[in-house]
Amino acid sequence: KEALASAISTGIIDGVCEEMKDPRFGSCDYVFLCAPVEINLECLAYLKETRQPGCIITDVGSVKGIIHQKVDELGMTDCFIGGHPMAGSEKTGYQASSDILLENAYYAITPTPLTSDRNLSLYTELVRLTGAIPIITDPDKHDFAVAGISHVPHLIASSLVNLVRDNDTDDQLMRMLAAGGFKDMTRIASSSSDMWSQICATNPDAIVKLLDIYISSLTDIRNEVADGNRTAIADMFIRSKEYRDSINVGARGPMLPRNVI
Repeated sequence: KEALASAISTGIIDGVCEEMKDPRFGSCDYVFLCAPVEINLECLAYLKETRQPGCIITDVGSVKGIIHQKVDELGMTDCFIGGHPMAGSEKTGYQASSDILLENAYYAITPTPLTSDRNLSLYTELVRLTGAIPIITDPDKHDFAVAGISHVPHLIASSLVNLVRDNDTDDQLMRMLAAGGFKDMTRIASSSSDMWSQICATNPDAIVKLLDIYISSLTDIRNEVADGNRTAIADMFIRSKEYRDSINVGARGPMLPRNVI
């Protein structure tokens, strides 16, 4: 309630709906579902009964496949357009919000087979007005991509923190000496456990597939270190540096692929 009061006092929102069954949802032109993934699914059935004609329902969840499945089950494919802004931080809550969060960030859009050209155009323009860069893709491709660049890295960051926690010396020397490199790699481990446990539970296939590949890669690296194979280790560092340097970290919207509109 403190967050809602702050949002009203600063003029960010016009009103508060503390219950999902609020008649005001029936007058909306857009409804954004911004709760954890599984909670968003629960809201869809209610919105089906209360939305006004022409209302576009969307979400900002990190997993698209499962909500598209629910939309299909409920017969809401004509009014739903999936969305996922590729922006955020490890912080949560209204106090951590920013008015430039979406600026120059890619915003994945996953229309349904029944999304009209008109609705897609309206929604895409709304995304542009936030300062984001809309990119249209399909749910399965989206879920595999974000598993690689977001979901698996979160798991790796958390497991790395626990590796240090569980193997630190009695005087906690590892914790004391942890510097920029370790902190940069593990920053996202401070994210919401509730949100991320739901993400992992709703995108298991893509996550497990990439985790298996990563575990195999780690095994190879472990063996190369054990064997003192400097050539192989150096080659890994070279390849990773080249690819990492090709990612534009100064601006989140660098080279636009052809399906960006």
